[in-house]
Amino acid sequence: MNTNTIKTKIDPLRQELLHHSLYSKIQTVEDLHVFLTHHIYAVWDFMSLLKGLQIHLTSVSIPWTASPNPELRYLINEIVVAEESDLAIDGSRQSHFEMYLDAMKECGATTQPILEFLEQVATTKNVFVAIKNANLPEEVKDFLHFTFTVIETGQPHKIAAAFTFGREDLIPNMFTEIVKSF
Repeated sequence: MNTNTIKTKIDPLRQELLHHSLYSKIQTVEDLHVFLTHHIYAVWDFMSLLKGLQIHLTSVSIPWTASPNPELRYLINEIVVAEESDLAIDGSRQSHFEMYLDAMKECGATTQPILEFLEQVATTKNVFVAIKNANLPEEVKDFLHFTFTVIETGQPHKIAAAFTFGREDLIPNMFTEIVKSF
């Protein structure tokens, strides 16, 4: 099965997500705050999918050896550099996750829930325990559980599918829809 076949098969679901009624419900700054405090988990899990790809498709082991596909290695590492250390508006280096947190703070949305969650991930050293114990909507927990179950498979094609078709291809268009309706 090639990429075009996959895109064709998933396009109805993609269209459903891109035209979801949620976007038109973001009418006030308070609505935006609610959206941001939940969407930040998708930003964070995007980074986790990317790191999963980096682990499986490049060499992050010691001692180092070259991974077998230099073009793929370059692509993944290029995405990692952009996502982990992009130029912020002030010229400093920040991850897109950190930029999102700063944007949340700037518009008055709380970052406390995601920061507490990440503290639990660090404390428990088990993302599944942290998800289970988190005070989050079940939908957010289900979303995160799915992502980390995919990552835990260790199967690069599954991780790449979740990353590419479930995040990278959708997110820019999703924000366009939100801006249109806000």
